Amino acid sequence: MIRRAIPLVAFLGGLAGPAGAAPWDVPALMQLLANHPSGRVQFTETKTLSVLDKPVVSTGELVYQPPDRLEKHTLKPRPESLVIEGNRLTVTRDGVKRELRLSQYPEVLAFIEALRGTLVGNQKLLQQHYTLALRGSEQSWQLIMTPLDERMFRWVRQIIVSGSGNAVKAVETLQADGDKSLITVAPPAR
Repeated sequence: MIRRAIPLVAFLGGLAGPAGAAPWDVPALMQLLANHPSGRVQFTETKTLSVLDKPVVSTGELVYQPPDRLEKHTLKPRPESLVIEGNRLTVTRDGVKRELRLSQYPEVLAFIEALRGTLVGNQKLLQQHYTLALRGSEQSWQLIMTPLDERMFRWVRQIIVSGSGNAVKAVETLQADGDKSLITVAPPAR
């Protein structure tokens, strides 16, 4: 269950803007992200696992409702639903629903806070769990988060969130064992 929750996350990067413009830094990115409304996007997740010969690809829909509700509805290769709200993670697979209290799994909670903190532009929350580095520009950025806690670092080496403006485009999770997950998002098909 923890492995399924981890690929939900990662962040941004940046350089200073043109002379006379406001600086492009983590606080500027957080301010931009704080103005992002709720949303619904399609996703493709590619997991590269050392125990498999080829990557595992899944597709579905992600839903975000501020301040703390995230939903991941996988449609292919098989239906699965992850819903995070407050301190609860609800997993539904094969018609079976299980609920976890995130406070009992600090590593998972730290990962989820990386996502929620990014989506609401909460730098203080992110810095409770990660060192932050920003690369790129407002039009094409990467926020790189490296876990501060040793327990989390045993699972995840970095979470890299990429985007443009106030839109997150991809979340890459680099795990300590060398496995990785890349989630790319696109607006829903009309």
